[in-house]
Amino acid sequence: MLQDSKRMKAEDGRAYSRTRRAQWFLLSLAVLALLGAACSSSTTASSTTTTVSIPSGWKTYTYGKMAIAVPSSWAVKHDTNCPNAPAPGTLLLGLPAVLSYCAAFQYPASVVTVSQLSTETSTTSVPAGEKPVTINGVPVYVGFGSPTMLQWTVPSLDVQIIGAGPDSNEVLHTLHKA
Repeated sequence: MLQDSKRMKAEDGRAYSRTRRAQWFLLSLAVLALLGAACSSSTTASSTTTTVSIPSGWKTYTYGKMAIAVPSSWAVKHDTNCPNAPAPGTLLLGLPAVLSYCAAFQYPASVVTVSQLSTETSTTSVPAGEKPVTINGVPVYVGFGSPTMLQWTVPSLDVQIIGAGPDSNEVLHTLHKA
């Protein structure tokens, strides 16, 4: 009976030790992911200006007070919500007053939509008490998204940006003041 008790304590200790190692492993992975995200920033900043790193071959477009860059192979459309284009990605600058029905064909892999904030939207898009992150010197409120979709509200530039698809994150990180 005494040996069974010792054996059970030893097994409990090993199980506890495995659980602790698994917890530390998961914590380490989370820390590495955060460090990787922090180190992969595409901007460099000095004390007086912010320099935006835009990949070679990309073109910069302006919309109001903001500028954003996309690969030269992307389609750029104005005042529409339909990204129907054979290009690998589409940048939509501005939305029409009435959204159109878009046919479900020829959708590009990535779509970034920039729209102007209305006075109603600018106060409801930013959760109370939320702190912005700074992207290229611009305060950005990160909204709900998914692994393949991002939503940014940028009151200082009067825009909301929604990115979907594999290349949208890189495009959104070129956001800067015009």
